[in-house]
Amino acid sequence: MGLIFWWMPPVLLVVVAVAAVLVVRRRRGDRDRLRRLGTPVAHGERLTRLPVYRRLVARYRLVLIATLVALVGLGGVAALLASRVSSVDVVEPPSFKRDIVLCLDVSGSMTEVDSQIVETFGRLAEGLDGERIGLSLFDSSSVTAFPLTDDYDFVRTQLELYRQSFDTVGEEGTRYWSGTDLGEGASLIGDGLASCVLGFDDDGESTRPRSVILATDNYVNGEALVTLPEAGELATDRDVRVYALNPADYSTDAVADEVATELKTTVEATDGAYYALDDDTSVASIVEQIDAREAGLFTGARRLVVTDDPVGLAIAGLVAALAALVLLWRVRL
Repeated sequence: MGLIFWWMPPVLLVVVAVAAVLVVRRRRGDRDRLRRLGTPVAHGERLTRLPVYRRLVARYRLVLIATLVALVGLGGVAALLASRVSSVDVVEPPSFKRDIVLCLDVSGSMTEVDSQIVETFGRLAEGLDGERIGLSLFDSSSVTAFPLTDDYDFVRTQLELYRQSFDTVGEEGTRYWSGTDLGEGASLIGDGLASCVLGFDDDGESTRPRSVILATDNYVNGEALVTLPEAGELATDRDVRVYALNPADYSTDAVADEVATELKTTVEATDGAYYALDDDTSVASIVEQIDAREAGLFTGARRLVVTDDPVGLAIAGLVAALAALVLLWRVRL
C-alpha cells in the first residue's frame, strides 16, 4: 500500500502534464488551421465588446489559472511525498518473550496446591504470545513432564490432564507423575530445583528472561544430591529467578519456620520472591503477582522508530490530480 501511495502522485502528475501538452498543441493546431484558411471576420471588435463574450473570456482565464494552481499543487504534493514525510519516535517496548518452568513437588502433601497451580497456568496460557512454558515434577526423583514450548494448545491440554490427576489421587486413573518416586526419600527439593534450572535449553547465554515457579512445602525426607542453597547458586549462575510458593509456612512451628526461612533466603538470592500460601491467599493471586513482577522487570531495547505517513498527502495528490484533469477537460471544451 505504501508503494502505491509513493508512486501514484508522480505518475498522475506526468499524466496530467502530458494531457495539458496535448490540449495546448491541439488548440495551437486549430489556430494554425484557421490562420491558414484565412477566414475573415468583419467588425470583430464589436464581438469582443459584448458582455457575454467578456464573461466567457474571464471564465476561460479563471479556469486556466485554476488549472495552473492545481498542477502546481500536485507538483508540490509529489515533491513532499518524494521526501518521505514521516514521524520519528523513540520507543522502549516491553519484552514478554519469557521462559517459565513450573517446578512442582508432587509429594502427597502438595497435590492440592499443584492442582491449583496447573489450573491457573492453564488459564494464563490462553493469553500468552511468544512465552514458553515447561513443566517439571519431583519427589524423590525428578521428571520432565514436558519441555519448554510455546504450543499453547498442547500446554493447556497437558496441564488439564495433570490437574485431573492431582485431583483424583488414590482413585483409579492415570498417575501422570509416575517416575518421581524412583529414588530414596521424598521431597528432595535441592535435586528438584536443580533439575528445573537445568531444564532451560541453554547454558545461561539466552537473552530471554527465565524464571522457575517452585511449589513445595520444603519438608525434605532423605539425602539429596544437591542441597537447596547449592541449587539456588546454580540458578543465580544461570540467571534464573526462582519464585517459591510454600503452603506449609507456619510461624508457630519452629521447625517449619526454620525451613521456610531457608527457602525464602535461597529464592530471594536469585532475585526471585517467596510467597507463603495460607487461607487468605490464593494460588491465582500469587501467580498474578509473579507475572506482574516479571513483566515489570524487563523491557525491550530502546530503538528509534521512523514511520512513513503518506496517507494525507496521497489523498491531497489524488484530489489535485482529479481537479487538474477536470479543469483541463473544461479548457478543451
